[in-house]
Amino acid sequence: MINIQENILNKYKQYDKLNASNNETLIKILVSYIKPSFLFKSEVLTPIHLGYSVAKETSKDGTISQEDLKWLHENCITDNFEGGISEHNRRIGFLTGTYWAWKNFDKLDNPQYFGSFGYRRLLNPEFLKDLENYDLILPKKKDFKIEKIKDQFINYHGQSLYEMALKFAPKDFEEYCNETCGYFDEIYVMKRDLFFDFCEWIFPILFKYLTLPQIILNGNDYRDIGFIMERLTGYYLNNLTKNKDIKYKEVDIEITEKVKVNPKIINKELLANLRKKIK
Repeated sequence: MINIQENILNKYKQYDKLNASNNETLIKILVSYIKPSFLFKSEVLTPIHLGYSVAKETSKDGTISQEDLKWLHENCITDNFEGGISEHNRRIGFLTGTYWAWKNFDKLDNPQYFGSFGYRRLLNPEFLKDLENYDLILPKKKDFKIEKIKDQFINYHGQSLYEMALKFAPKDFEEYCNETCGYFDEIYVMKRDLFFDFCEWIFPILFKYLTLPQIILNGNDYRDIGFIMERLTGYYLNNLTKNKDIKYKEVDIEITEKVKVNPKIINKELLANLRKKIK
């Protein structure tokens, strides 16, 4: 029986001809990995190992076995290069791979469109049918109903991290955080020029956050900047949708592995807010 991962990969492989039939490579999507899992690899999908410079020294990382490293080396490109930020992956997440793509775009054959997925979450490949009619492909917005993006952030990651996010965020970032719907997971496909504009905007901000002391979150989670970058990426994508010159499309996310959330790790402020709502 074909499982969900194989089914998604087979659907993507149906569009391999998109790159073969163009004089210029049409699209490349990086699929980010930090450990072995089902391999999403095709002419469109390129797996990348994030945090290579940390994981190669298991004494630093402590989570990757030599066997796992072997699988990652054999199946993925890596985010490591001279001048790269691979060593910060455990703190900033997806953007170490994005930075590699920005600085090594020629190694992806200079595609007209660039995308970023994680191995647990990919966009439904239906968007490839009419990709060239759009500038930007996004996941459908997450709707928290009565809860604001700000509240969701604080509930899960704490007030101190939200305050840290505001230090270098644009002035109208708080307006976005006061909305109840937003873009999450740092998933997108966009035209090359939009991708470059995004990188030129977000990385100077990222480097500012790297100057701040790290906040270790509940459950020894080191992704303090990563969670901030996820919201800033959502903010940026949301602003792009307001530009009338940009044609965009929202599609469903395919979840290949459900992330288990330990209820003991959820911030205590979540419980406090729930109590307020019950009252």
